[in-house]
Order: sequence, then structure tokens, then C-alpha cells
Amino acid sequence: MTDDDASTDGTARSLTMTDELLRAMTRDVTALLLRSRQALGLWAGFFAVVVPVLLVVAATVGDTDLLLLYLGLVLVTVAVLVVVQVLVTRRSVRRALVVALPQGTDVRVAVTGEELQQRGALGSSQTAWSAFRDVRVRGAAAVLRLRGSSAFVVLPSALLTDADLAVIRARLG
Repeated sequence: MTDDDASTDGTARSLTMTDELLRAMTRDVTALLLRSRQALGLWAGFFAVVVPVLLVVAATVGDTDLLLLYLGLVLVTVAVLVVVQVLVTRRSVRRALVVALPQGTDVRVAVTGEELQQRGALGSSQTAWSAFRDVRVRGAAAVLRLRGSSAFVVLPSALLTDADLAVIRARLG
């Protein structure tokens, strides 16, 4: 990508990654992932198993104190699982971002009518819009999910103007 590459407003935008930006992007990508269909499906499946088990236990246990103990154990287990999922997801996101967008790296993005052009620590790429299925923006991060995969591209949202996002959304349908 060169300075002459066209974006929706005629320029490629760039910025230098800072630790503060990496922290903000980690927070925002983690939040997006934890609210994804896959994460919500995981929790729905968990409760689809736990609730019937609790109903069976409630029907077979005559002792109210024992039932409350079981319920308390389930609630503590759920709370621990939620915390573990948040911490594991956050750590995974942080590691991936530090590799792809390390502190001090200049990141460059151009949005054209045909493709997303980007350059960073891992090299350059030009990806046709047909490769993406959707875009989500939250705070410091823009996440473009790839079609037919759980993979995604993360960019600093500061590199995308409202016009860029309109082009992206129009191209992704």
C-alpha cells in the first residue's frame, strides 16, 4: 500500500500503536467476543443441562437445607466459570493483538470500493469485501468477521471514518 492508495476520502490512514490503544482494543474485542452468538450458545447449552439436573435434584431431595446447598454450589460454579471465560478470552485477545499490532508499530488502512487494504507488523494485505461477512465496531476496535470461518480481522476503529464504515456495510450487505 502506498500513500497514493485510494480510500473512500482519497487517503490511506495510519496510526502508531500505543500500549493504551492495545489495552482499549483488548477490552473492546473481548466484550464483542463475549457477546457473540458462539459465547451465548455456549452458555445456553450449559443452562440447558444444569436446569434439568437441578429440577431432578429438587424433586428427589426432601431436605430444603441440602437443596439450598446444591443451589449455592451451582451459583458459585457459574460465577467461577464466567470469570474464567472472561479472563481466558481477554488473555487470548491480548496475545493476538500484541503479535499482530505490537506497540510502536505503524498500522495503515485504506477502504476502497473493492477491498480492504492494510499494513502492519505482519505485512500487507488486500482483502476483497466478499471475504468478510460483517463488521462490528465497539470503542477502539473494529472487528471484521470472515465468511465461513470463526476468524476475524481487528483494526483500530480510529482508522475508519463514518464514510469508510458506510462503504464497508454497503459492501457486506
